[in-house]
Amino acid sequence: MSNPKSYADIPVIDISQQLQPSSLSSLSKATKDWGFFHIINHGISKDLCSQLHSLSKRLFSLPSDTKLRLGPFSSFKSYTPHFIASPFFESLRVNGPNFYLSANCSAEILFDKQDSKFSVIMQEYCSKMEDLSKKILKFVLMSLGDGIEKKFYESEFKGCQGYLRINNYSAPECVEDQAEGLGMHTDMSCITILYQDETGGLQVKSKEGEWVDICPSEGTLVVNIGDMLQAWSNDKLRSSEHRVVLKHKVMNRFSLAFFWCFEDEKVVLAPDEVVDEWNKRKYKPFACLDYVKFRENNERGRFDKVGFTVRDFAGIKAQL
Repeated sequence: MSNPKSYADIPVIDISQQLQPSSLSSLSKATKDWGFFHIINHGISKDLCSQLHSLSKRLFSLPSDTKLRLGPFSSFKSYTPHFIASPFFESLRVNGPNFYLSANCSAEILFDKQDSKFSVIMQEYCSKMEDLSKKILKFVLMSLGDGIEKKFYESEFKGCQGYLRINNYSAPECVEDQAEGLGMHTDMSCITILYQDETGGLQVKSKEGEWVDICPSEGTLVVNIGDMLQAWSNDKLRSSEHRVVLKHKVMNRFSLAFFWCFEDEKVVLAPDEVVDEWNKRKYKPFACLDYVKFRENNERGRFDKVGFTVRDFAGIKAQL
């Protein structure tokens, strides 16, 4: 596995107040060049993340047979077991808009008695993520140019919905260097907000094809652009390939990935104001659910594998 280079030019954006022109310029560059940036003063407390971490340890320490009650062959399909995406990776999905109900359904199956604390904490975190996603998305639209956010947020993004993946990565035991905890992929979302513990391991692929570490930093969250927003922006925003690598003899890695997505029936079509007269349209219009099915139903196109992206699904080939 190739060694990543170290790179520090992924900006940190303070989102506690309205962004100044300099911050919008940094955000614009980050979303175009990397598709990734950090945020601070986001309102997610360290205590809340610690509570989620503790609850998740309890969840993932349950016997495999118990967790598989929510697995891919169950009616719930909210738990992804080992060896689906990676031998080191497992995940529980909590769906919106009623995050409490989704978490509670899982808790009733996993735990012997009803665990309201699990559902309450999940609801609190996901509700904060919803508010944060709306705020970040508005800033990203502002970075595309004057008037874009005011003209298109209500009409295009008001119906967005979210879901949470609670991720647990087991440490590899028999590798000399490092192993892929989650293979190279792009996200299908508009934006993704990630909390990662101090273990690290997230890497993004640069335009030059090199892997770059996105190191965890206390008090920051990582935000990245997803395929839906890349297509809507006509490639002005970049949905980057990324992966998770695990070091030898390192403790388990824990992360929380919140995906903010267009509604299933939404038809993605870049508006003329984004395409502009010098930039040809790069994507055919497509329904979001059709793209999700394309990714999930195609062996090479699953979220965890090197495979197809939105360009393969709806990209318009350049005319010679």
